[in-house]
Amino acid sequence: MPPEKMKAVVISEKNKAEVRVLTTPVPVSGEVLIRLKHCMICTWERRIFSGQDLALPFVPGHEVSGEVVAIPEGTLTNLVVGQKVVVKTFDSCGECEFCRRGLDNLCKGKSKKRNYDGIPGSGGLAQYIAIASDRVYPLENQEVDLRMAAFAEPLACCIHSLDQAKIELSEDVLVIGGGIMGQLHSVLARLKGARVMLVEPDTARRDLAKKLGADIVLDPQAEDVNKKVAELTNGRGPHIIIFTVNSLQLASDYVKLLAPAGRLVYYGSFHPKGEILIDPNNIHYTEKNLTGSFSPTVKAFWTASRLISFGIVDLSHFLSGEFPMDEAQKAFEQSLDPANYRVMINLD
Repeated sequence: MPPEKMKAVVISEKNKAEVRVLTTPVPVSGEVLIRLKHCMICTWERRIFSGQDLALPFVPGHEVSGEVVAIPEGTLTNLVVGQKVVVKTFDSCGECEFCRRGLDNLCKGKSKKRNYDGIPGSGGLAQYIAIASDRVYPLENQEVDLRMAAFAEPLACCIHSLDQAKIELSEDVLVIGGGIMGQLHSVLARLKGARVMLVEPDTARRDLAKKLGADIVLDPQAEDVNKKVAELTNGRGPHIIIFTVNSLQLASDYVKLLAPAGRLVYYGSFHPKGEILIDPNNIHYTEKNLTGSFSPTVKAFWTASRLISFGIVDLSHFLSGEFPMDEAQKAFEQSLDPANYRVMINLD
C-alpha cells in the first residue's frame, strides 16, 4: 500500500524550491496511482522558479517517468501494477472539439486540476500522482532505463512539431537553435529522411549536432547564414524551418529565407511576448506556410514512448545533471545555466 504521506518539491516563492511532506493522492475510479521516479526541469519550470507564469506556491514538473503502484476498482485499463510508464501530466477534458479531433494539446474544455494539501500543481515533482489511466503510457520495453524515459514529453513535443512540418524524404530542414529542442528536432528530422542544417553560435552544441547526424552546422557569428543556406539550396531556401529560439527579430527574418511552399514552425513560446512584421504578399505569392507547435498530442506521446522503448533515439547526451530530491534548490539553480540541456531530479 502507498504511504499516507509523500515528499514533493514546492516552489514556495521566487527562486526558492523546498521539499515538503504532503498527503499522497488517492486515485478514484478511472485513475491509476503512479510512483514517479524521475522528473526533469523544463523551461516552464525554470520560469515558475523565477517567479513567472503562475502564482506561488506550486508543485511543478511534467517530464516524468515511473511505475504503476495502484489501480482502484472501477478503472478499466490494460495497465498492471509494477509496469514502467511515462505520463502525460497535462490534463485535457476529452470532450471538446479539439480533444475529439485528436488535438487534445489544444483542449478548450474543463479539465481536472490537481492540488496537494491545497497547493496547486502539475505534480511531476511529487513522489506520487493520481491520474486518468489514458494519460499513462506503458513502455513496451520494460527493461528501459527510466531516467531516459523521462525524456518522453520533450521528445513528444518535437514529434508533434515535425508532424506540423510535414517533412518528406530528401527535403532540406533548417533548425534554428542548438538547445535540447533544436537537437531533438535535428535527430528526428534525420530519421524522417531529411537533409538537416542547424544554426547555433555555441561550438559545443554545433559539435554535438554534427555528432548526432546533422548534415551541416552553421555559426551565425562567423558567416552569413542566409547567404550560405541560399548557396546550399541553389537559391531556393529550405523547405522547412524549425524555429526554437526566443528571438522575435529572427522570427521575422527567417520567413524571407523559407522556400516557396515551405513550412515554418514556431516551436517555442516567446518571453516576453511581442509582434513580428510580415509582408503578406511574401506569403500570398509564394504559398509559404507559417504555423506553431504547442505541447504534444496523444499520438506524438505514444510515438515518443516507442522510440524510447526501442532505443531508436539516443537521449543520454541531453542529461546534464542529476540531483536527489533533497537538493531540489541546487538542481533548479543549475538548470538555469544556459550551458545545460536538462537537469533531472530523482524522486526516490
